Amino acid sequence: MIIFVIKNLREHKNMTLADLSDKTNLTSSYLSKLENNKATNCNVNTLEKISEALEVNIKDLFYSVSDIDYLKEKMNETIDEYGINSKESLEISQVIDLLVNIIMNIDNH
Repeated sequence: MIIFVIKNLREHKNMTLADLSDKTNLTSSYLSKLENNKATNCNVNTLEKISEALEVNIKDLFYSVSDIDYLKEKMNETIDEYGINSKESLEISQVIDLLVNIIMNIDNH
């Protein structure tokens, strides 16, 4: 399973979904599904369009299971800065949970 970080990258660039849609010629609906990990059925051409529009490398569009330690560090920094109940802390926590679930599913198969 791929866990995209497209939304984080887009927001960091101060782009709206409509802006990204315009730059990639992909629908806002499809991009939203990718951002929320509700669709992972994209090809290399789609990833290239998105990475070019966001001015990043394709590999920067998603997390991998090896990012858990980094995310834990970011979580602690975010909690210190924004508090444990902040939106930012919750988002990082959700990504960590997804990655841990992926690892558990891989180990169980």
